[in-house]
Amino acid sequence: MGVVTSAHLYHILWAANEFSRNDDPAADINNYLIVNAQLTANVREDSGQPEGWRDYQQMLSELGLIFSSKLTSLVTLTTLGLAYLDGSMSFSEIMTLQALRLQYPNGHHLQMSPPLKNAIAGTPFAAARNNAELQHRAGVQIRPAVLAWRVLRRLQQRNSAAEISIDEFESYLMRCSTNAEFPACADAIIRARTQGVTLPALGDRQRRNAQDWMKFLNNTTVFTATDDRQPVLSLSAFGMQHAEEIDAMCTALETSSTFWKPGAISKADRTRWYAEFGAIDLAVPELPKTEAEAKAEKAEFVEGEEQEDTRIPKSLPGGGRVELRAFQGIEIQQSNNQLPNMGNLTIQSVYSAELTKTAHRLHDQMVLLIAQTCEAKGATVFDDPDSVDLLVQHQQREFIVEVKSVTPRNFIARLRYALGQVLHYDFLRSADSQLPRRKVIALTANVPSNSWSVRFLNNHLDMDLLTLESGKLRVHSPFQASVQLFG
Repeated sequence: MGVVTSAHLYHILWAANEFSRNDDPAADINNYLIVNAQLTANVREDSGQPEGWRDYQQMLSELGLIFSSKLTSLVTLTTLGLAYLDGSMSFSEIMTLQALRLQYPNGHHLQMSPPLKNAIAGTPFAAARNNAELQHRAGVQIRPAVLAWRVLRRLQQRNSAAEISIDEFESYLMRCSTNAEFPACADAIIRARTQGVTLPALGDRQRRNAQDWMKFLNNTTVFTATDDRQPVLSLSAFGMQHAEEIDAMCTALETSSTFWKPGAISKADRTRWYAEFGAIDLAVPELPKTEAEAKAEKAEFVEGEEQEDTRIPKSLPGGGRVELRAFQGIEIQQSNNQLPNMGNLTIQSVYSAELTKTAHRLHDQMVLLIAQTCEAKGATVFDDPDSVDLLVQHQQREFIVEVKSVTPRNFIARLRYALGQVLHYDFLRSADSQLPRRKVIALTANVPSNSWSVRFLNNHLDMDLLTLESGKLRVHSPFQASVQLFG
């Protein structure tokens, strides 16, 4: 993380997505990285073969951009990973958001070191099978980047130097187990500075972890860390300029309900971790935009910022016309004449290699998920390349579906655009069909059920809302036929 750039991150993720369904994706990804001079080849001494992908894929799963290779035989991107490739989220936004969202316990860091196993032997925690279970049993619920922000802000407010040395990070912050401990942590640092009584360091391994965290935080927009053997972490100029907005983000992220809670730490639990951590979550307030992001600079959007889909119906008298065709993007796999297991349908499981080569990967994968869900229920699915994302006919009723890929920043603007589109398509369709129609907005993000947007669409406009929850389709609707079709 100390040397990663937006180009490094983009190209390794692009190659992972592009070659994921090849016979030997690792070899193809390694070759792509070498030919394009991205990162190092990491040639193994025993085989003489490059192993860049084996070594660097950890970076992608750590950031929630792909699912861990230990869980799936195919390289599988999360919604956040697709959003980065699409250019709907910038490098700075990804790094800052994921640093603030990363929590303990989580489904990525499971391994317990031998010293830790020895330390809990003979205690009530000895039965814990992995690190996540141990942390959960011990009451750990912490987001370290949020903790660092809170400690720095408190130091600033108490007129102490608003900076954290590597020694202080290791000896104080890494002793905290919940975010609620930040006042005591900051006050202890102040006492150590003024009275000279310090807590001991935790050891070499923990110090390396502290150094890694500070390198990680230096890649965000809200922190800055000196690059030396004794780094010092402080608030960036951008962070100080937008301190109140970052405070609000941290308040939202400290809420217990926003934390991933481990179950049995099964494969399904771990898959849920990546699906949740790798999701676009509208419950998290938007990050302020940096000047580089506002200008859509190459350092933020390697292949350019995503542009709005501006398709319009063919220009005809009366405002145009919706020209339907059978939906082309899916092919339901049937085994023994059985429909797919609906409980397992996720935006990742309906992956289409062809769709993920387009400029709107996440949007098109969401269209595919909705279409496959409806076809599995026996519905007939249509689209129009010039207008409607999906028109679904089911049980003598039509559903017009408009899909939008959204982030917390563009959510309201794209919701308004989607409303205009779906109302226009409904008007045009009324000339050709007398069937009753439901208007449906679909967003490629997690939307909490208490969001104003749910009430706005369901109650005020009598429309349906489809969202993603842990990669699965979630239906917000008071209309039972919609719940049955899309649920």
